[in-house]
Amino acid sequence: MLTTGGYVRISDIGELDDGRDGREGLLRQREDVFDLAKSKHCDVQRIYEDNDTSAYKRRVKRKGFEEMILDLRSGVISGILAHNIDRIARQPRDLERLIDIYEQARRPMVFATTAGEYDLTTEDGRFHARIYVTIANKFSADAARRVARQKLAEATEGKPHKGRRAFGWKDSEHVDEVEAALLNKARREVILGKKLSAVHEEWAELGVRSPQTPEGKTIGYSSVRYVLRNPRLCGYRAYIPQDVRERSGRVDPVEYLVERTDGTPVTGQWETIFAPGEWQELVDELDSRKNTGRGRKKGSTVTKRLMTGIARCAKCGTGLSSGMYARGTTSSEKYGHYYYCRKADGGCGSLSRSGPPVEEYVEAILLGNLRQRADNEAPAGKGDPELIKARETLRQIEADKIEARRLRADDELSLAEFAREIRRLEEKERGMKEKVATLTPTPARAGHAAARIVREWDTYTVDMKRKEITKSIEAVVISGAGKGGTQNGVFRPELIEIVWK
Repeated sequence: MLTTGGYVRISDIGELDDGRDGREGLLRQREDVFDLAKSKHCDVQRIYEDNDTSAYKRRVKRKGFEEMILDLRSGVISGILAHNIDRIARQPRDLERLIDIYEQARRPMVFATTAGEYDLTTEDGRFHARIYVTIANKFSADAARRVARQKLAEATEGKPHKGRRAFGWKDSEHVDEVEAALLNKARREVILGKKLSAVHEEWAELGVRSPQTPEGKTIGYSSVRYVLRNPRLCGYRAYIPQDVRERSGRVDPVEYLVERTDGTPVTGQWETIFAPGEWQELVDELDSRKNTGRGRKKGSTVTKRLMTGIARCAKCGTGLSSGMYARGTTSSEKYGHYYYCRKADGGCGSLSRSGPPVEEYVEAILLGNLRQRADNEAPAGKGDPELIKARETLRQIEADKIEARRLRADDELSLAEFAREIRRLEEKERGMKEKVATLTPTPARAGHAAARIVREWDTYTVDMKRKEITKSIEAVVISGAGKGGTQNGVFRPELIEIVWK
């Protein structure tokens, strides 16, 4: 009696969106395998199972199939039983892997399905198997084209993507408040200069997971970048063809926006987290940091020290580098790092100053300047009747959007009516936001920004602080004063000159 393996598979059951998990179909296939084994007088060593797994998509790895191939090659099993050959292979290359094993085998082998037996050790058997798999491949390709055409049509209409929810939403339409708060915080901080790696570290420490994160893991760096660039955040509809996904894996959704005939992005039928301008600002900031191909990233500070490149030698004008004091020394314990004029950079090599005192002094001066700016630039424009009216209109638009969602939830609005109303309100909202931005005086915005920076300074990363420093300060010029930049252990601020922009 030959020892065989049974193979059962259901593909893409998640796309049915009917709550089934594919187990019923797999159980029916298992029954077919055992019935087939009785009729062939074979023993079933093991059932190899792939649930919700396509045999047509090239990038899909089938765990059960690969284990079956390994056992077949090593002689653990001497044949395969299945409901149908298209359960085993829909790509000719998968069938050829099996054929290679059967051709080289020096033992009795069986390959049978409920639809017929294929003797892969003979030319005729291989011929019929290849024809059947080729036909199955053609059916899958035709079905894939129909699905792709349907999904593109839905994207053009602004319908939400079906299937697994996107990060930031509870379902296809409604925002998840916790994840939305994370996204909004990350957007603000990235715009201020925070590195994406720092955002990822923060989310990992919080135990943040995306819908695609494997069990027991936290969200990955590439996933953080992906969710922050997702056009869905501001309501734009993207469509990435399945063949592109299979060929390239995860791609940048920004490159696959669906546009109307006039070139404007299609807006979707779901709650948004960012305004379009906020999303575009974030994408532009992330794009500015892309690798230029020459080892460093455009816009990157490439340093962990606050004053590197900002501080300059008063004697020769060279930007100061940073270094670490030797371990075990008093300077190492007290200061840790220092700034110095390096000859290798074309400097004079005659200046060295302990880092933390310089940094604390510059930070204190900058924050004092920002506080003064916030006090002097008192908010203006609050009494402008037109501005007050525009802000009131924005509040009313938000109330109308909430009411439209309620009516839709109560089935008092059809989906088409709801979509038209939300689109009308969002277009009106965009116009009002632009009007408010125009009417709000620049000094008021600058004053608010200065106050916010002072308030949040202690939460900023080094990169965020460097970005704010370089907005206001041209250079920090340091004069020499002996080893460590101190005299009798006293810091001397008169040796530091701040050049403001």
